[in-house]
Amino acid sequence: MINETMPVLIQPLVNTISDAVSILKTLVGGMFGIYLLLVFLRWKEAKDLKKLLLDVKQEIKRLNRTVSKIEKLEEK
Repeated sequence: MINETMPVLIQPLVNTISDAVSILKTLVGGMFGIYLLLVFLRWKEAKDLKKLLLDVKQEIKRLNRTVSKIEKLEEK
């Protein structure tokens, strides 16, 4: 008799726990996905910033050479 009523009593509890676990898996998976997306975007931003800084460095070197040439011409 007890064995017959146990599944009936436990089934709503199992359904509730299953639903809670499903929601938790979705939330954690969603947060992890967002985290990975943000890490990727941060990496891409750092990569683009590095390229921009290298371009600025090269431009400064070029301008310094030009200024040096102008100063030499002015000295003569």
